[in-house]
Amino acid sequence: MNEETLQKCLKAGRIASQVRREGAARLKKPDIKILEVMDYCENRILELGGGISWVQYGLNDVAAHSCPTDENYEVTKEGDIIKIDVGVHIDGWIADNAMTVEVGSDKNKELVKASQNALRAAIKLVRPGVQLRELGVAQASEAAALGFKTIRNLSGHTIEKYKVHGGVSIPFYDNGDKRELQEDWQIAIEPFVTDGVGLIKEKGQATIFMVKRNASARTASARKILQEVAPQNGMPFTTRWLTRKLGKGSTALGLKELQRVGAITAHPPLVEVSGAKVAQFEHSMIVRDKPIVYTRHDDDEW
Repeated sequence: MNEETLQKCLKAGRIASQVRREGAARLKKPDIKILEVMDYCENRILELGGGISWVQYGLNDVAAHSCPTDENYEVTKEGDIIKIDVGVHIDGWIADNAMTVEVGSDKNKELVKASQNALRAAIKLVRPGVQLRELGVAQASEAAALGFKTIRNLSGHTIEKYKVHGGVSIPFYDNGDKRELQEDWQIAIEPFVTDGVGLIKEKGQATIFMVKRNASARTASARKILQEVAPQNGMPFTTRWLTRKLGKGSTALGLKELQRVGAITAHPPLVEVSGAKVAQFEHSMIVRDKPIVYTRHDDDEW
């Protein structure tokens, strides 16, 4: 990795970390409109000089892939567990980070701590030559020490330019993968921890999509969507970005057409199959003998 690329990663990481923490501080209070916090975070990314890769949340049993529409009236309630996941890029070089807060109480503090501990333990192992399964063992062991499970059908991942998932998965348990971390890989480690069965499933309507390479469309509404999301270069987009510019009707028709022809992939919310709450913490890093955790802020203890 050359110095210019490194500096772009570091800048993306500083912005992602700041926005993640600002968003989380707002979500910790009861009676806060989640939609307003998501809008705030997106605007802050732009104000700070970054590009929006995504801003998502997960409420209670929702692990990931939840993004509000303008018709979403959810507000924070005491005892809620909320994950906030912020992705920022500089010229396509992505910083991905997440954290969990509990609204107005600490009844789930051990669940939150288990995910923090799992992330911390995995980061301590990161260096070239470490097997992927070893990172999984570390995360699962820390979760189990407090009586919880890591989710087995989710994973961390490598990151590449404009690619959220670079093709290599980083497990949360010992999956037997003996492939080794390589120098200068960009990776995101993000242990999802639960007191449920430790599996997720898709549930509900997707509001997050990604465009496939060389996507095309015949209808006007579908073409307008492809034009609007072209700056994402294959990174996620959400429906409210489109409805605010194109209207609800045109957006619905265009998305339906794009899905029908296979031009986009839908990413519905992912929920824990038993309905149990899920906590998550995440950092992005560059693999070195001393890893560069470029989304970690001085105030972060994990």
